[in-house]
Amino acid sequence: MTKMTAAEREIRTKRAKVFEGMATLMAKFDEGIKLSTEDRAEFDKRSAKLKELDGDLLRVQEYNTREEVKDETADTRGVGRDESETHEQRYAKAFTAWFRGGEKALSSEMRTVLDSGHGLSTTGGEPGVAGATGFDAGYMIPMGFWQNLQIAMKAYGGLLSHARVIQTDSGQPMPWPTVDPTGIIGSYITEQNQLGFGGDSAGTDYQFGQGMLNAWTIVSGIILASIQLLNDSAFNVDQFVSDRMGEAIGRKVAAELHTGTGTTAFLGIETALIARGQQSGPAQGGLYKAGTATKWAATAGGSAFTIQGGTSAQPKLANGLIGFDDVLGMIATVDPAYRASGRCVFVANDVTLAMLRTITDAYGHPLWSPAVAPGQPDTLYGYPVQVDQNTTAVSTTAATSGGLLFGDFQSAMVVRQVNQAGVMRLTERYADFLQVGYLGWVRMDSRSNDLRSAALFSTNAT
Repeated sequence: MTKMTAAEREIRTKRAKVFEGMATLMAKFDEGIKLSTEDRAEFDKRSAKLKELDGDLLRVQEYNTREEVKDETADTRGVGRDESETHEQRYAKAFTAWFRGGEKALSSEMRTVLDSGHGLSTTGGEPGVAGATGFDAGYMIPMGFWQNLQIAMKAYGGLLSHARVIQTDSGQPMPWPTVDPTGIIGSYITEQNQLGFGGDSAGTDYQFGQGMLNAWTIVSGIILASIQLLNDSAFNVDQFVSDRMGEAIGRKVAAELHTGTGTTAFLGIETALIARGQQSGPAQGGLYKAGTATKWAATAGGSAFTIQGGTSAQPKLANGLIGFDDVLGMIATVDPAYRASGRCVFVANDVTLAMLRTITDAYGHPLWSPAVAPGQPDTLYGYPVQVDQNTTAVSTTAATSGGLLFGDFQSAMVVRQVNQAGVMRLTERYADFLQVGYLGWVRMDSRSNDLRSAALFSTNAT
């Protein structure tokens, strides 16, 4: 885990102080005291400052993570000078030489190393997969380059860091079994009863479903580097290119993890939850429609959904879309077994998060709490909050699904990463500009796994 730096600690402390002032103003509002013009201006000022500090915090955290990865993978990215250097080190050395100077920069030994295998090895031994796809086409990337790509993809898509990721060495279609065991329970038995066959003593069978994990190819845009930069030994060209590829591919992966159609692409979690729809009761996952929590309470015999001395009508946003009861209702939509896993998080974009910060209970207590302690995230009603800009925005004018996700996404989603990623070096195409083009690619897919573990907010059509 990345250690908290002094800069990150200072930003977190400032965020807490800024929000404390916002909470004081909200408390006056919830007590029925009309906010003065100065109060409103102060709230808006603090809200803008909080957004600025959030951006600074993300930048610092991303930088610290990248620096840590660079330290951890320096041996695979660097040039080994010992004769006993590993295959991965030799490959990284040859790959860097090819990156800078193309084929003419490679010795016969380097060509042999690049042609024989790449640095992506989950076992740590000699890779057995041919690395070169043709001397003029490209090579498989070494381990350090791959790790930097993964870090970048997680940085630009927050949901990826919470999903279950399976790495495979090849990309052939991979069946993935799914099962829902919640309807199978144990039972009493007496001396006169015979046990049934199947998942429980009554003879109920486990019903398995099956999804298919493919290996869709995602490419970056063409990244151009000038000949001058390539010849400058002080310029870390492969670091620059891996960062840009990670950014481009990461943004695409992040978007697909939310709204991928699942046909010839990823199956996004929002797409899957919309297809599951609203269930008949809580703890079944799927869509949570605004106001459903109040209906659940009425079904259970209550006339209103009581929240710490107030009613569901009190702690609402100004636009009436998400209230305190809806946040609690989304939590209740997820099966308690997954809520107890310690992996449940809220996922929202900055716009939705800004709205959620204004929600309070009947006593003026906010749901959102900024984190100050090292290594701890911000929380919403006690659950961590993951900012992901790819989360669909909540609509203020129409009945739509989106704006807020909640759940244990390690159980809800499975992401496949193939340990094959490559870079093509386009030498001639941009030669008249004194530039070299690079094109990177990865192979990935995602599918839903157990959707009882996740919920998606939906505005009520009525």
